[in-house]
Amino acid sequence: MALSRVVLTNFRNIQHADVVLEGVVHLFCGANGSGKTSLLEAVYTLGSGRSFRSRQSQSLIRYGEESLAVFGRLRSGVALGVEKLRDGKGRIRINQQPAGSSSELAACLPLQVINSDSFAALDGGPGVRRQLLDWTVFHVEHSFSSRWKVYQSALKQRNALLRRGKIDSNLLAPWEQQLVSAGEAVHKGRYGVFQRLKVLFRERLDELPRDVFGDLDVQYRSGWKRELSLADALASARPGDYEQGFTRVGPHRADLRFTINGQAAEAVLSRGQQKMAVCALRTAMAATVGGAEKPLFLVDDLPAELDDDNQALFARWVRDTASQVLVTGIDPETTQRAWKALGGVWGDPQMFHVEHGHIKAVSPNA
Repeated sequence: MALSRVVLTNFRNIQHADVVLEGVVHLFCGANGSGKTSLLEAVYTLGSGRSFRSRQSQSLIRYGEESLAVFGRLRSGVALGVEKLRDGKGRIRINQQPAGSSSELAACLPLQVINSDSFAALDGGPGVRRQLLDWTVFHVEHSFSSRWKVYQSALKQRNALLRRGKIDSNLLAPWEQQLVSAGEAVHKGRYGVFQRLKVLFRERLDELPRDVFGDLDVQYRSGWKRELSLADALASARPGDYEQGFTRVGPHRADLRFTINGQAAEAVLSRGQQKMAVCALRTAMAATVGGAEKPLFLVDDLPAELDDDNQALFARWVRDTASQVLVTGIDPETTQRAWKALGGVWGDPQMFHVEHGHIKAVSPNA
């Protein structure tokens, strides 16, 4: 899945930009605050309906304007469009037709982001890691999204009843039946994809120093005790759920646990080592999806996060798993070094200069 063009209007400090993407690697260089990250953020919004930096869509709209718009065309010919208004409303369109949800955008344009926030996969909360796993499952098991929505709807209803206090368990029964049916399907989808992801993650770790990463392990936790069925786990937890007023077991509590010899990985690895582990994880996620749905990678200021050798290794992982990559950096020479070394079409980056919200293609001979 690759973009051939992206058009921005009133997105943060970018009043208007029309960017034609002709190659595979696209490098956007400029000073801090010039609009480089805003471009990546706009592409992410195009593929997800939201920002990777803020939950408030109003903050994305250029100061003094009432709306923003992002348009993109895929090389397959599919056209995507997102509009957001300052009053919180907005529109999503695919081929000029209204889309029902942002998940339809995600299905058209799979995205992976590598920025300073991406490294929370190890030291962040379970929800961060659960989203990473679910991104992978969503793009592999196309029925996953509908089953997850059914589960979340039933969970909401069960929690609403629990908040009333002591109630007849018969009132919970229909929602628990839905929780079990949808939840078991969600778990099965996650577990199957996780097994493939774990293998691909291990392959990448094996390219890193063995004395550091040789014992790094990742395990999938379903959200309830392994020896119980989901139905039995819900029944066993029901008395405590009454007291707490919410459902304490189930797929909504799933997690990935990264350990080294039984210790939490983030307590053992240095910050730089954590970054490479996360890069290995995210490219393994992309490899798990693979096929016609290879994602587009958005990489924000990689030289600030990784040294030269690790940049080169990460670039090679991306080459093997991505359809396209948009990279930002301050210094053009430093930013392009790892990508030019790949050779072929991957080693011939398309360069752009970004300054004060203006994005301009740079001639290769400039």
